[in-house]
Amino acid sequence: MLGHRVMRFIKFALVGGSGVVVNLVVFQLCFLVLQSVIADVDWRHTVANLCGIVVSIFTNFLLNDGWTWGDREKGSLKDWNFRLMRYYATCSIAALVQLGLSSLLFSMVFKSMAPFEIFGLNIIPQIPLLIGIIGGMAINFPLSHFWAFKDAPSQQDKMI
Repeated sequence: MLGHRVMRFIKFALVGGSGVVVNLVVFQLCFLVLQSVIADVDWRHTVANLCGIVVSIFTNFLLNDGWTWGDREKGSLKDWNFRLMRYYATCSIAALVQLGLSSLLFSMVFKSMAPFEIFGLNIIPQIPLLIGIIGGMAINFPLSHFWAFKDAPSQQDKMI
């Protein structure tokens, strides 16, 4: 039993890793594109962060639904929509942790740091984002396991 739970967490972490990549790519694109629209760097960081969160939640849902919790009863399209809504609610709680932690760290610590470039890209804005993602993961897994991806009701349960 423990082995199955550990494997599920490993799958969840791998999906989360792909979500981090999606989140960072969307964040970076939005952070650069919004430079001409939002002058305030704190707001630009927050808006780009939100864009990355929304897109990565959806890609993570698809992977978690099909792979991490692929063994659970799926049900109908209506059940899929409910799982998606529950997953967005679950991730919204985790995202609030991510957003709050990363925005606070960026504003109070990282914004004033000298640029640190890798391949010509300043990675300082991504560091608090990664710290926030780790904080959100601690909340996301248990909520996903016990609520968002629970088995769909069987046909017999629906008749009762």
